[in-house]
Amino acid sequence: MSLNAGQAFAGYTILRVLGAGGMGTVYLATHPRLPREDALKVLPAEFTNDAEYRARFNREAELAAGLSHPHIVGVQDRGEFDGQFWISMDYVAGTDASRLLKDQYPSGMPAEEVLPIVAAVAAALDYAHDRGLLHRDVKPANILLADPDGQDRRVYLADFGIARRIDDSAGLTETNVAVGTVAYAAPEQLRGDPIDGRADQYALACTAFHLLTGAPPYPDDNAAVVITHHLYAPPPSVGDQHDELRSLDPVFTRAMAKEPSDRFATCSEFASQLRRHLDGRAPITAPDHLVTAPVARPPRKRSGALIAALVGVALLVGGGVFAGFKLTHKPVAAPAPTNTTTATTSATPVSVPTTTSDAPLTPGPLNGRYKADFGAATDLDGNNHGAPPATASYGLRSACRGAACVATVESLGRPNDLAKTMVFDEVGGRWLAVAVINDECLSTKSEFWLAFSMQLGADGTLTGEMTRTSATNCRDKRPVTFTRTGDLDVDTVADPASVPPRVVSPAEALYGHYQVLRTYPTSAIPTEPVDTAVVTTCLRTGDRCMSYFHGKGGDNPLVFQHGIWALTADADYPCPAGGTLHFNVIAEFPLPQPPENPIQRLSGHGHQTQTRACTVDTPFDQTFTRTGD
Repeated sequence: MSLNAGQAFAGYTILRVLGAGGMGTVYLATHPRLPREDALKVLPAEFTNDAEYRARFNREAELAAGLSHPHIVGVQDRGEFDGQFWISMDYVAGTDASRLLKDQYPSGMPAEEVLPIVAAVAAALDYAHDRGLLHRDVKPANILLADPDGQDRRVYLADFGIARRIDDSAGLTETNVAVGTVAYAAPEQLRGDPIDGRADQYALACTAFHLLTGAPPYPDDNAAVVITHHLYAPPPSVGDQHDELRSLDPVFTRAMAKEPSDRFATCSEFASQLRRHLDGRAPITAPDHLVTAPVARPPRKRSGALIAALVGVALLVGGGVFAGFKLTHKPVAAPAPTNTTTATTSATPVSVPTTTSDAPLTPGPLNGRYKADFGAATDLDGNNHGAPPATASYGLRSACRGAACVATVESLGRPNDLAKTMVFDEVGGRWLAVAVINDECLSTKSEFWLAFSMQLGADGTLTGEMTRTSATNCRDKRPVTFTRTGDLDVDTVADPASVPPRVVSPAEALYGHYQVLRTYPTSAIPTEPVDTAVVTTCLRTGDRCMSYFHGKGGDNPLVFQHGIWALTADADYPCPAGGTLHFNVIAEFPLPQPPENPIQRLSGHGHQTQTRACTVDTPFDQTFTRTGD
């Protein structure tokens, strides 16, 4: 429920909206009895019926009201009105660090401005930790900067006392969670492990990184990718963004360590080391004690034997297939996989010109209206699942400079089922196109990769294959024929001369047959290698790719971006003990260095959880070892 100016709420009179987010809306409001203005935060109505949340809200708001620190926004009151929790805080006239970055420092603030902010927030956090209260949502938007009024800028940390369900893994590891929610969250927070003040320190380090560079440590629009980086990627280098800050890299490496015990003892120690390293003074020394800040909840323990009995349910993720141009999900029971890959080139990213500036532009061989005949669909291993043939209509327009040709493609009939536009590049005698669309897999909206590999015949007909794969384990392939049916208005299709060069991704070096092995910390869990084949398809910009491993044991769809392949799986399966289990896997596989072609071994780390009937929570290592073409 949104409140309007002049409306009364819990005795307060609403003046205007100050901001809004996942935890509610903040209003500027006049106090019911005193001649002052407060910041009134009204929480979403759905929180009110949660008994556990109600108890936590009352407890933490009570603790926050007792905080008195020069860098903490004071909590004045809290309550429940008209079915919604609310909390009133001191109003700070000014801005917040997130808005300041956006408006004035898109590439990062000067270090001499950032370090006092970090020191102030660190002092506020340590003060709260000593009194048994965690913040759990440190980020630039929660750092308020008062109007200077001719004095030094005053810094306040806001949102203490807003109880969050962030100490539970539920919600934070869902792939549809807002990126802003996880951009600064510590690995133990994302896993649902016990947390203490070192989780706030990790978030403060991520916030400091953002203030210094203009972007969070792991910038990505996909929350699942951000979560994966927090769990497994090494801390990024602030020096890579601003060379003059390279001396701070070891400080961030420690404050953003994956294990809380490897971080600084306090937030203020982190802030102090930032200052010392910026000034070129002392090296980092190991802490001589661990913090004793509050723990959010006790860990759950299970025996290795029980994990072994349950974890074997889904070592690899089963795949689904398309029916017609829609998706169905069926179990995989395939013979030995066949080799299906894209054309591969150097493992080093390189721009491959589709035209050359010193050659005249000539019309290409593909121009006009084409009928596309799609044969019956199979899975990637050639097993027929009964999906019938289909047809579509495309307009094509091509151009060449010398031997380099490119064709632009416009769908004329089924934009809801296939890509509306595509670009074909002639590579090694074949015409290749890759596009990304949105469709449904397992009744969930998902991103799908469409890849065409076609050959031009003497009669002008294109024949080949189309594959469609998704990170949510749906996939199929179809034989495809493009037959010219007539002329087409040239303006119907984009000018191929305007298309930028195709970029070869290093991910294209991942192709052929591989043996997959997933190992767990306990020897009680059985491990057995599985034979798979992989097809890698990349956008022509070279920045994103799909490497889809498939075979008898199931599927491993890996999405490549920023030099890392990410595996995310989220599905329900039967539990051997009865009932169903919810299966979730997040893993990350860095590009081998130095790059090689073909990639002989791909290694990474992940975390597997199963809930409901078969509960499991375990990390794992996984390798893909090449066995042939």
